[in-house]
Amino acid sequence: MGIIVPTARSVNITLLYLQQTATQATLFDRDSLEVLLSLPPIRGPGRAQGHGPPDSGMSQTMAKAGVSPALRDAPEGRKTATSGARWAAVIMLLAGLLLRCSGLAAMEGMLSFDEAYNGLDALSLLRSPRLTPFLTANNGRESLWVYLLTPFVAIFGARPFGLRLAAIFTGVLTLAAFFALGRQVLRERGAIWAATALCVLYWHVQLSHMALRANLFLLIGTLTLTALVRAERLNRRRDWALAGLGTGLLAYTYFSADLWVACIIALLAFWVLRSPQRRTGAAIAALLAMVVLAPMAVYALLHPSDVLYRATSVQKLALPDILQNVRLWAGAWLKRGDPFPEYNIPGRPILDPGQAILLLLGIASVPFAVRRRSLCVWILVLALVSLFPSLISDQAPHTLRACGLVIPLALVLGAGAWGTERIGRRLAHPVLAVAVPLAVLTASGLATSRDFTQRWLNNGEVFTRLEAHINRAVLDLKRLTPPEMPVYFSPLSPSHPVVAFRSVDLSPRRTGAFDGHYCLVLPDEPAAYVSLTLFEPEFGETLSRWADLTVIAQDEAASPPRYTVYVAMPRRSVLDNTPGPYTFGDALQLRPLSALPQTVQPRDVLTIDLGLRALRRLDRDYSVFVHLYGNPTPYEGGQMWSQGDSQLHPSYPPPCWRTDETFVQRFYLPIPADLPAGRYTVAVGLYESPSGPRLPVTAPEPQPWDYVPLGQVEVLPD
Repeated sequence: MGIIVPTARSVNITLLYLQQTATQATLFDRDSLEVLLSLPPIRGPGRAQGHGPPDSGMSQTMAKAGVSPALRDAPEGRKTATSGARWAAVIMLLAGLLLRCSGLAAMEGMLSFDEAYNGLDALSLLRSPRLTPFLTANNGRESLWVYLLTPFVAIFGARPFGLRLAAIFTGVLTLAAFFALGRQVLRERGAIWAATALCVLYWHVQLSHMALRANLFLLIGTLTLTALVRAERLNRRRDWALAGLGTGLLAYTYFSADLWVACIIALLAFWVLRSPQRRTGAAIAALLAMVVLAPMAVYALLHPSDVLYRATSVQKLALPDILQNVRLWAGAWLKRGDPFPEYNIPGRPILDPGQAILLLLGIASVPFAVRRRSLCVWILVLALVSLFPSLISDQAPHTLRACGLVIPLALVLGAGAWGTERIGRRLAHPVLAVAVPLAVLTASGLATSRDFTQRWLNNGEVFTRLEAHINRAVLDLKRLTPPEMPVYFSPLSPSHPVVAFRSVDLSPRRTGAFDGHYCLVLPDEPAAYVSLTLFEPEFGETLSRWADLTVIAQDEAASPPRYTVYVAMPRRSVLDNTPGPYTFGDALQLRPLSALPQTVQPRDVLTIDLGLRALRRLDRDYSVFVHLYGNPTPYEGGQMWSQGDSQLHPSYPPPCWRTDETFVQRFYLPIPADLPAGRYTVAVGLYESPSGPRLPVTAPEPQPWDYVPLGQVEVLPD
């Protein structure tokens, strides 16, 4: 029997027939389809030698074989399908941009504590450029996000807008990177559905509005996974190098990313040891990752307490705590989600009902949707590793610490949408098959937009936690006060990050902050005061004792208002028409602002208002002592009957003071229950905090002792 040798033409006829059959089948194996559609025609000897027109023989063979000439348009159909997918990706990115830009104008008056710290660090890098892997302020943070924020702060200034723009930019780039990841895991059709699911997922939309470093974790993490999956599939050195670079950079994004880094390095090590085909590429990736990681590793070895402080301060490793966190996360999907308003509408579930159905379908569809079954394991491990930081820490379900979970979640949702489409194509018209998952995701997008713009932006807890009272007051100050007017915030401190960051935006106005419950600051000129009325409703009444007030702005959306902006003109007649001033060393002047009562009872508490001024720039903290002396005084062998010491203005410490400001503070002196009746002297003095030397009294005339007698009180019999 002779051996039949197939010719090039017969092979091509068979190939073209299989390609035509594959493109017409709705449930054809996806891997086989991709291979078939990518195979080129086999060139016969005549073609190789340049004999005859390139297509004439093939066309005749096709005609004789009865193969439709339309097959020659199959590659063009694929181009059309690819073009359609790209247009779908563009529409998805535009929708994602729209969702992430919604509420941007309203959020100009909102900036959280952590976001402001990031902004302050960006300002610091602008003023003093340097390279550092870690920033120690605010419990310690990885630095890469702040470096990304720096150009936005340089362009837009110390405003929330620039920080938010950086977050939105990163969020939209994450969508684009995720589409690329989806193509590697689910192919193009599944990638479109997965990216659309991430586009409308409230969790990611919310996070993309917040200027937090977790956004960079998701972007770099998605790019790294894309390169890693592509490298494992195609074994190209370029992809391995990109995967190694991304793995190293992840360590500079967010502490939850450290588990991703550990898992990827473990996987690379496995390939180096057990996979001869991938050994070289995996070694390149691992080496590059180690090189990029080196600065952070060295810093962690030299400063372990800085790097580990945040993670160790929130950890809960007891088994009952972990089990409780598991229960909380189980309920977070459809019942009660993250309670923190910075990351969620307090208590809003992660999924809406439509998304929950897609998730269940996706879990069932993933094994049939992925390019290779091994990718199912990748998705599962990625989900567990992403969830783990929140399972072993407090405040679960904490969606920020588990933010990496949005990547596998969106992949599974995309698989569910794609599975729904494929089932629909078997049972109904293709248009209807696409319409069902599209309707579900569109409804989710509309719900996300409504929840964010109507529920989250108008939530009272969000107003407070994102310091809207401070930020909106800053907008009022810029609009209503002249640039030379000093501004003070109460009840706050100058070190509050939102005050410090927004003070740069108020420039050239000089700014300060103090706690109006304990002290007041009165400059010699008119000044503006921002009072967080929500926390100190009595501030206006207290300030009006020493200044004439005018209300220029208030929070009109709440009653009583959550903040009030005053302009105050100090009453010098009240501040200066009292005994003194008494000078202590070359540092401070003191003046009593309230008269002592004539008589007191045992167990009463004397209230004493003092006005203080700095004579020079102060470089340390000071405290005031208020004593009750009899006759003779303790310096003459007598007894000190009562004592009340307080630090000067802890919220606005003396090193912040200016020489053109008066500082009003109330001090308290308890009258002992067993104090004998008689006349007693109330004395005050100053000393360096916390227990340093006393300051001598140098004016109006030197005193033999380092205190000033304010007067005497009569203690009546009990």
